[in-house]
Amino acid sequence: MSKASNRYIQAASYVIVLVGIIFILGIARNCSSIKTSVFSEGNSGGDTLDIAIFYGPSGMYLQDTIMRGINYDIANVYARQNALPVKIWPVSDAAYAMEMTEKGNFDILASLPLDNEVRKKFLTSESIFLDRLVLLQLKDSISGATSVNSSLDLNGKSVWVPEGSPALNRLKNLSDEIGGNINLMVEPELSDELLAVKVGAGSIPFAVVNERIAKDISENYPLLSYSNPVSFTQFQVWLFSPSDSIEFRKFNEWFETFRTSEEYREILNSY
Repeated sequence: MSKASNRYIQAASYVIVLVGIIFILGIARNCSSIKTSVFSEGNSGGDTLDIAIFYGPSGMYLQDTIMRGINYDIANVYARQNALPVKIWPVSDAAYAMEMTEKGNFDILASLPLDNEVRKKFLTSESIFLDRLVLLQLKDSISGATSVNSSLDLNGKSVWVPEGSPALNRLKNLSDEIGGNINLMVEPELSDELLAVKVGAGSIPFAVVNERIAKDISENYPLLSYSNPVSFTQFQVWLFSPSDSIEFRKFNEWFETFRTSEEYREILNSY
């Protein structure tokens, strides 16, 4: 296959993913009793609860015209069982979403791995589900071998991460642990999903994203490997505005009961 053909296929892959994201955001409001907004920045006012949810399999995504996602499904149940007016705000930029939540524009951000930075800045829920960070790279098409098989192999390599991603701190610590230098390529405008697509298309060699996202993207890129974890299994938590301790306590009390329910188990099992 010619280089021009390869570039065409890669460009087409990015366009398809971008169109998919735009499509999901554009029609989301028709897929749930929860109102979904796209172009504003929270602060609905009144009794409306503004919940920002990351685009992706653990957050919210479109499947056969139906909105799905662990956090999206749980937000639906929370709104329904508590008769809450809720507005969903799809987000892909972690730094932006955290800033808006810290300022109080979003009441809740769902979800991020629990780490020291998150603990310092936000009120955090109990663990909603478990996930971990994994390294993305391409496998050899014949042998299935990968160039990086341990953390030590990352020395001197360039690894792409989204701006504001918890992976950034993890890779900085990992670089210190191996006594080497991992070149961190921070992307301010690309989400985990788009970075995964770029690795799958061969445009960049390595990226670090959540395992659930990697697994989902790999269905369209059979040579995409995500078998090397770069973190232990992490608690995924919902972040609450530091000024909203009332909603924080209300959700935690509700979730303590909900997590023992069959409906909660069915949501996790479906993903």
